[in-house]
Amino acid sequence: MRRGILATLLLYPEREWYFRDLAKHLGLQPSSLTRELRNLVAGGILRRRKDGNRVYYQAEPACPFLSDLRGLMLKTAGLVDVLRELLAPFESRIVSAFVYGSIARSEELADSDIDLMVIGETSRFELTKTLQEAEQRLARPVNATVYKPAEFAKKVASDDHFVRAVLDKEMLFVVGNEHDLERARKAKTHREGTDHEVGD
Repeated sequence: MRRGILATLLLYPEREWYFRDLAKHLGLQPSSLTRELRNLVAGGILRRRKDGNRVYYQAEPACPFLSDLRGLMLKTAGLVDVLRELLAPFESRIVSAFVYGSIARSEELADSDIDLMVIGETSRFELTKTLQEAEQRLARPVNATVYKPAEFAKKVASDDHFVRAVLDKEMLFVVGNEHDLERARKAKTHREGTDHEVGD
């Protein structure tokens, strides 16, 4: 139960949840939810605000370990899991896929896009429906940049400004790991191709 609560509130730290809406979203009885929320407020992880008879909950911005906890939720209970599930049918053809940008840095706003890079033998067109479903499930636009391995390696070798900026910052791996990304950096460049942003 606690994992679900944290995933919901920490994935969207700027959103304030009305208590009954939160209970409905999580599929929990209000009495059970109340106990967990009380403990999380007491622990300084969530904040509680009362407006008349309505009670609202939100991630506590002043929590000193909020960023670390949110990063854990992203990896284990939220955004990364959803993207990994949706990309699973293409996994054998994807060398590396990862989230970068403001979400990976835990600096996003409530309406921030999800920046996703996919390196593999697939295309923007082929992933369109998958990314549209991701947008629906995560309630955020998904901006995907899709590279063939050879084209990605070529951009790395030529010190492409965009690719360098992405690789120099934090990332959340969806498919593969750092070793796979390093392998993509060194891919042979006899095949080329790139597909850029998907989504708004």
